[in-house]
Amino acid sequence: MNRLVTVVALPILAFATACASSNAASEPSASNPVPQEKSEEMSAPLQSLTYMRQGSVLMQQGRYQEALESFRVADKIAPGNATNKNMIGLCYLSLNQPDQALASFDQALDIIPAFTDARNNRGATYLSMGQFHLAEVDFIAVLADSTYPHRKQVYYNLGITYVQRGQLGAAEENFRKAIQPPNPVFNGYLQLAQLAQRQGNPDAALALLLEAKVEYPDRTEIAFEIGKLLMIMGDEAQARPYLEKVIADAPRSDQAATARTLLGQG
Repeated sequence: MNRLVTVVALPILAFATACASSNAASEPSASNPVPQEKSEEMSAPLQSLTYMRQGSVLMQQGRYQEALESFRVADKIAPGNATNKNMIGLCYLSLNQPDQALASFDQALDIIPAFTDARNNRGATYLSMGQFHLAEVDFIAVLADSTYPHRKQVYYNLGITYVQRGQLGAAEENFRKAIQPPNPVFNGYLQLAQLAQRQGNPDAALALLLEAKVEYPDRTEIAFEIGKLLMIMGDEAQARPYLEKVIADAPRSDQAATARTLLGQG
């Protein structure tokens, strides 16, 4: 649970609309055709956009290798698009190819140094590679952008970085920022509960998990963690309904198997 890395969700592709020429003499017509090479040049951005949209759909379906091929075609047609470089990096990261992901995020940032999504994703890549100092530098730089909409995810990422470095106080501080309402980061509760248990404070861990259950009542992971913790605390009567819920909701999961063992059903 303490190795989860949150990567920023795929950004919605947004492109500026080109202004039409107000000069009628320059408009293509039967008597004033556009040269073939110019026509192909004008269509390239639209072709690239088509492949980028296709790649985004494939990524949302979890088809990362196919998505990567679409983004590569888009990059070949219209190179130099930072958004496309970022998407290529996300594909590589999802395919567990961090070196290639890192190169793609670097390329995106070379094109647009203030591209905050790419910087956060590069930080997540450094984190996956165990390069914690470089990850920290990127995440702190991202948080300097007060307009960035995914700041809570970044606080979570930074918290994971500090856990890996053994800086538990700094980790807790960032996880608490990640669970601030509205829309708290779900895994932030799990991380804080784990830290509380490591510090010998099961009551604080239970309070965090119960708070998470209010925010995310349908998440099986929360029922499992609450039931498991109550069993550790020696309260089988209160633990039982939570563990039975895990078994009912996800009967073939590893969590259900553990729940059965804890209940003496395994």
